[in-house]
Amino acid sequence: MWWSRALLLFAVLALGPAGCGFKPMYGAPSGAASGIDANLAAIRIEPIKDRIGQQLRNGLLQRLSPRGEAADYAYSLKVVLSEGVSNLGFRKDTYATVANLSMSAQIQLSGDNATILGETVTTTVYFDHLGPRYASVATERDAQERALNQLADDIRNRIAVALQRYQANPNDERYRRRSLFGGEGGEGRR
Repeated sequence: MWWSRALLLFAVLALGPAGCGFKPMYGAPSGAASGIDANLAAIRIEPIKDRIGQQLRNGLLQRLSPRGEAADYAYSLKVVLSEGVSNLGFRKDTYATVANLSMSAQIQLSGDNATILGETVTTTVYFDHLGPRYASVATERDAQERALNQLADDIRNRIAVALQRYQANPNDERYRRRSLFGGEGGEGRR
């Protein structure tokens, strides 16, 4: 009698997720690159200006196509990066002791003659100003690296969600051609 309950419980647990329509967003069946991973790997990341832009591009490449860049691209990602530092804490001699580093990335993902995603992604990290100038530069670079990693993770996640939404309904009005950067489409961001 107890074994029949155990068997029933096992069957419910084993078949439950399959019957409810559960489909993992990031997982690929049997280790093959399929689904969202294949779509992420088909994104061409355009060059990003400056040294930190190159670091962000490298971080995005690692997250979007860890097996290397694809030869054929279905989508194009354009990123415009900006950063700013604001001092928060001061000593009596007006020397800053704590600061926030904010990074913003305007992103535009386009493909199939549509703008799939167009928005601004922002992250903020704090760092300490230390006495010697070299130490302060080192803490600021560390903060920059942390901010770039957070930004790359956030951009990857937003792109993955946007691609799934787009593929579920590519004829939706929100995917009309528009540009955050003024060029093609000319409508601008809504």
